[in-house]
Amino acid sequence: MSEETMVEQSKTSFPSRLINVFIAPGETFKDVKRRAGWLIPLIVLTLGTMALSYVMQPVITKFQREQATSQMEKRGMSQEQIDGILEQQQVFTKPYFLIPVAGVTTILMTLIGAAIWLFVVSFILGGKAGFGQVLSVNTYRAFIPLLGTVIKLPIILTKETILVHFSLATFMSDAASQTFLYKFLMNIELFNIWSIAVLCIGLAVLAETSVKKVWPWVVGLYLLWWLGSAGFSTLLGG
Repeated sequence: MSEETMVEQSKTSFPSRLINVFIAPGETFKDVKRRAGWLIPLIVLTLGTMALSYVMQPVITKFQREQATSQMEKRGMSQEQIDGILEQQQVFTKPYFLIPVAGVTTILMTLIGAAIWLFVVSFILGGKAGFGQVLSVNTYRAFIPLLGTVIKLPIILTKETILVHFSLATFMSDAASQTFLYKFLMNIELFNIWSIAVLCIGLAVLAETSVKKVWPWVVGLYLLWWLGSAGFSTLLGG
């Protein structure tokens, strides 16, 4: 194997791509356009999410119990009824259930997202990209929110709440956490914005177009998703 070949392989290796997605995403996605290589990053992303779910499991359980109790109290249920339902729901907060669900959800959401962005690249932007290439872009950019969770983890564990975010909702009171505006603004978060910017770069590379032609579609779809999820969550009272 020649020295030139070894250098080229080192540039396209998973560790190199992962580092560059944070500091030089264009380099990572140029490599992705030449060779997708989505399997290893997807496995690492899934395992990382599962590991964080394991560490955060007590906090997640506490949060879910508080949310469920609040909803049942609003419905006028007695404490005995609430305790009975919470006991039945305990199985869904156990590590052996919560962690695999986190892994499966990560894979499904990454695949669904890739399908959506493939549609954007192929039918809206007129680019030519394979599903594997778009999946690779979508997987690599997902490491940015994952890093965000790692950074926020000490605060999450200390405060014993998953409502930790560097977003516009930070300036609102805790009493407003169940409002539509809070649920919407908490999505406009530092690591989400960073991730979206990197995604736009990746899709632009695959479509062989400029970022300014990509970002309105990506941001628009994200805004629709955030509005819908915030509205649905508010209606459910969760």
